[in-house]
Amino acid sequence: MSNRRFLNSKAIAKIQIILGFAMVLLFGNSCERKDLYLRVNGIDIEVEIYDVRLDLLWGIDWETEWQYTWNESAADFGTIGYTKPELIKGTIYSVDSYTGKRYSSFFKIFDSNGGRVSLTAGSTYDMLFYNFGTEYTSFYQSDDYETYTASTRMSTLASYIRTRGESENSEMPDTIKTYQNYNQPDELFGSLASNLKISEDPSTYEKEYDEYGNLSYIYKVDAALRPYSFVYMYQVVILNNERDGKKVITGAKGFTISGLAQGVDLFTRRTFDNTISVSTDEVKPIQNHDDVRLADGTTIENADILAARVLTWGLPGITPIETTKAGTKAPLLDDNYIGIGFTLSNGYSHEPTIDITEQMHNKPAGGVITIYYDANNVSDEEFNRRPQSTGGGFNANVEDWSNEINAEITI
Repeated sequence: MSNRRFLNSKAIAKIQIILGFAMVLLFGNSCERKDLYLRVNGIDIEVEIYDVRLDLLWGIDWETEWQYTWNESAADFGTIGYTKPELIKGTIYSVDSYTGKRYSSFFKIFDSNGGRVSLTAGSTYDMLFYNFGTEYTSFYQSDDYETYTASTRMSTLASYIRTRGESENSEMPDTIKTYQNYNQPDELFGSLASNLKISEDPSTYEKEYDEYGNLSYIYKVDAALRPYSFVYMYQVVILNNERDGKKVITGAKGFTISGLAQGVDLFTRRTFDNTISVSTDEVKPIQNHDDVRLADGTTIENADILAARVLTWGLPGITPIETTKAGTKAPLLDDNYIGIGFTLSNGYSHEPTIDITEQMHNKPAGGVITIYYDANNVSDEEFNRRPQSTGGGFNANVEDWSNEINAEITI
């Protein structure tokens, strides 16, 4: 019996699909982009995702711009960029071949060894893949299957930025400039393979023979996993950070960045229009560096640097990867500020808010943001304030008692 007759048999109601994932997220151009394949072996279709690279990295120069030593050996550069996802959730949608509308769905969790799922021969499907096991990301699927969104959960962290991102040049009403504080999202990577027609006719597939001479039929699908959430690396270069033989700024309790998108549509990859603030309290310890590069390209002998890695959905109202690839700036839906909770040598806090709008909109899909801050902005009053006492108890001087009171005590 021929393969054509075998696949067209009415007795075959289902086609088995094996999904195997082997993902390596690379940062250079050394890895050739490969596609996802559906291999038809008899009644089986095998789906494999090969090594992929992150196409979004055009225009992002992590190593050249970054000055902070992330760890002692400075060898683990991956902690600055992205990490490899492990578990993958596959959501499979049945699609009406005439209207193109999705009318049902089911999902399955896959590990790096893949899995098995049944599809109906002759039908059309959309397949959405993203890494599973997220903690700080909320997902919402609309009843008509037309939208599937990921958004950021509310934060319990303290905010180091004012609640309204005012700007002297902004004409937006105050109600638009009110930010809520959110956690960072998880690292999220995904891919949507649309309009997959599972043909019953093997002649519609490309032919391939394996090493044993067995014939396979191959259907290629563009399914490169790309990030939905983006890494911004913030380094704060502190200038003139010594006064009276002491450090002025000794660290930071946290950063908050405003004017960021609250979520993203997983089908279109477009970020939400509404803006939020995202906070992190994971700030690396202060480091002193020699030959620190300034904004104008010159260097100074030494300066102190603080650093943090922040994940966001990116800027609002755009598709960040496409905007980056096009070499264009994101449209200005809102200003971006960073609020920094500096810790002073006396234990008090100094909390400036700095406009970083231009840098953020030049890097809509992540990158290095450098902030230069002059410690001379800390006033002498703040710097000389006496450290807060941690002691307790009552301490009164009898000389302060001006009125003498005599009274009899009955026992």
